[in-house]
Amino acid sequence: MTMDKRVIRWKLHEVMAQNRVRNKDLAEGIGITETSVYRLRKTDVMPRMSPDRLNAICQFLDCQPGDLLVYIPDQDGEIAKENKPKQTQQITAKKGQVSQNIQEEAKDIAA
Repeated sequence: MTMDKRVIRWKLHEVMAQNRVRNKDLAEGIGITETSVYRLRKTDVMPRMSPDRLNAICQFLDCQPGDLLVYIPDQDGEIAKENKPKQTQQITAKKGQVSQNIQEEAKDIAA
């Protein structure tokens, strides 16, 4: 199994190209610098941004947040373990332990 930490791809560049929006237009439309738009546009990794910034981008481009993102699962169709939130890892571990305990109790009852 390949462990790729980038399972969500940022597609701002593609959405801007489809809508023929220039860096300058988006910058002026959402109140940030062209340099900031350039940085947001050139990356294919989801950048850190506030909900307000994402909202402004979506309003300006008339799109949904999902139009700017694409989920890419690893080769097995699952998120790599290190990409799962810690709480999810803990829940999965507890489920495994509960399942094992039930199997052991069933063996004891059958014996």
